[in-house]
Amino acid sequence: MPKKSASPKSPARRYFKEVRFRQIRALVELSRQGSFAAAATSLGLAVPSVWQQVRALEDEYGVQLVIARGSQLSLTEDGQSLVEMAAPLVEGFDSLREMFADRHRITPRTLSIVAPAPMLHGALRKPIAAYRKKFPAVNLTLIDRPSQMARELIEAGAADIAIIGIAQGDDPLPQFHVWPLASYPFQLICPHDHPLATTRRTTLADIVRHPLVLSVEQSSSHRQIRHIFTQAGLGGRMNVTTTATNRALLLDYVAIRLGIAICTRANDAKLPRPGPGECELTMRHLTSLFGHEEVFLLQRKGRHELPHVKAFREIVEKGMRET
Repeated sequence: MPKKSASPKSPARRYFKEVRFRQIRALVELSRQGSFAAAATSLGLAVPSVWQQVRALEDEYGVQLVIARGSQLSLTEDGQSLVEMAAPLVEGFDSLREMFADRHRITPRTLSIVAPAPMLHGALRKPIAAYRKKFPAVNLTLIDRPSQMARELIEAGAADIAIIGIAQGDDPLPQFHVWPLASYPFQLICPHDHPLATTRRTTLADIVRHPLVLSVEQSSSHRQIRHIFTQAGLGGRMNVTTTATNRALLLDYVAIRLGIAICTRANDAKLPRPGPGECELTMRHLTSLFGHEEVFLLQRKGRHELPHVKAFREIVEKGMRET
């Protein structure tokens, strides 16, 4: 005897047409990525499929969730409200396998951290040592990269946590959870007999006349310096003679008169004594011109924060506040 088909108003037909989790996930990912193309790539779907998922949600709730004008996309107030409610559910569900494996120790606990070398050697050294002592069984991987390259690694999913500087003018980070960690002032380092060592009021135009020694181009400090000079119409006049991967090397270059340095420093950083054949250095604050280098901890959204990952973040937050 043939089965009766469900009537249009029957529970079975209604359930078939109800919102599915993949549609909610599509909207949440769309809000993170900022475009249908990027969301489709992240979800492994075709762009029309993501459109269909979002349109199905709009039909179900009877409201417009997304406004698209060409390549520009924004969420409506209803869309933002739904994302705020749904995002924790999506993150929890997507991390279910990882949480289960962690609780039952199915796989070894791992944690990969990417950060610039000066940070790993400096402000992060004690927090990392404290974490290693508290969690000796975690397979900890430390990856040394300048801030821009570190950001690219975590965007590609090649690290669990990035600790980087974010420069003025950098693109926004909607796909990450972001925690502020530290703020380091910019300063000028030059030979003690340099004209800028005694100038009462130093301007950008004064600085750009001289050869510059900066951190590598992928660092947040270099990008912020270049952004500020460019905004002032002086970017084309910058003469960067040398770049350095860390502050100590940068100061060595200044001490042998390769140029003047613009860099950031931690509160306890001191100028070195001159060595044989080197000049004495002097330091001047440049916060009025360049502000501060802002350092943040980044984790990708869409993943539940496992206990051993949360512990690392909290140790780093506490440790860097105390430095």
